[in-house]
Amino acid sequence: MDLAILTGDLVGSTGLPPDLVEAGFSAMTGLQGLGLAWFNRHRGDGWQMALAQPAYDLRLALMVRACLRALDPRLETRIAIARGTGNIPENGDLNRAQGPGFVASGRLLDQMTGAEIRHASGGAWSAATCLADALSHGWTQKQAEAMCPMLALPAPPQQSVADQLGKSRQAVAQALQGAGYSAISGALTLWEAP
Repeated sequence: MDLAILTGDLVGSTGLPPDLVEAGFSAMTGLQGLGLAWFNRHRGDGWQMALAQPAYDLRLALMVRACLRALDPRLETRIAIARGTGNIPENGDLNRAQGPGFVASGRLLDQMTGAEIRHASGGAWSAATCLADALSHGWTQKQAEAMCPMLALPAPPQQSVADQLGKSRQAVAQALQGAGYSAISGALTLWEAP
């Protein structure tokens, strides 16, 4: 099966309150859509996601970053993205999954040092991922709060996000502008095109 595999771990989790770490994992578990079929936590602060629709890999990585930062700016994660074939057991346990995509994602994570997003495919894929990482790394908590729901497909109306956050539509629009939403959304549309 063709998959996108995202492998990561929380950076500096031993210095965070345990309830905050648990809240971060709950936020990641709650991410749905985009062809996300599987999520597993492993090795304490490690995690892995598999997508049945590989084209949404970068969007999901940005959603993870946005939703964690929206919860608490101290929640940072490394994210290694790889595409490839893989076999997932019937019970959905990614800890027992196998295939080139899982190997590539795990190896890339082992090479990473900080809270960054990287793509194992090389070339333009890696270059675009580096740029998305740099842009999203500077999100404030308010920008991340606005970005998290707007990265879903389809993106909700800004007024709906404003109502959900208890903010004005203008405040949400300003946060999205500061976060580079227009450029990111346009780039993701091109990234995901068949």
